[in-house]
Amino acid sequence: MIKKTLIATALLASSSAALAEISGNVALATDYVFRGISQTDNQMALQGGFDYEHESGLYIGTWASNVDSAFFNNGTDPQIELDMYGGYKHDLGNGLGFDVGYLRYQYPSASSVNTNEWYASGSYSAGEIGDFSLSMNYSPELNFLPSDQSAWYWKGAYETTLPWYEIGFSAHLGYSTGDAFDVSDGDRAQGHSGFYDSYTDWSLGVSKSVFGVDLGLTYTDLDLSSDDDCHADYCDSKFVFSVSKSL
Repeated sequence: MIKKTLIATALLASSSAALAEISGNVALATDYVFRGISQTDNQMALQGGFDYEHESGLYIGTWASNVDSAFFNNGTDPQIELDMYGGYKHDLGNGLGFDVGYLRYQYPSASSVNTNEWYASGSYSAGEIGDFSLSMNYSPELNFLPSDQSAWYWKGAYETTLPWYEIGFSAHLGYSTGDAFDVSDGDRAQGHSGFYDSYTDWSLGVSKSVFGVDLGLTYTDLDLSSDDDCHADYCDSKFVFSVSKSL
């Protein structure tokens, strides 16, 4: 996989600058919520990344955020999440498109929770009505949970611009399932880890660009509690406020 990534990077770099686009982003948020679960113990998160997209549809990118080491609960002590990803997306016309790729979650100084994931999504742009998408992610071992079992994540999402003051609106519904979310007490006795049950998460958000920065407010929730699989209050419903800037 490393060789393939290097080859793809070399091919992209050899193209002229006119055929490629480099972009960046940075954000400060009151929490880092991923699939309904806080990754920072309900604390502030500083995040950012870079993307390189070729005219052909090929792209690579990286993104990073601070995380709370207690979330992993397996003796590791990661403080940073560093994601690397690459893929291919294409516009099929008539508002339709797709995106396929590979994502690696990396945690410096805690390689045992590094996780590989494959993803695919389809999208439909309905003009002024908004944009719809359906995606799936698959991991053979969801180590960051932490779990040594496979997992699927399904998500439906919707985005639009409201007719008032150019306020953006977004919503999503996600479902985490697979062997990593079907671990019994007997499995745990044999050394396997993961959640007892599959779960659903969802969010509603609004955003607004002000003086060159994007302000966002998102409500997020899920159907797990600290009595199930989440320890502490990582799975509580919450509002997340963020300030971000595209570079």
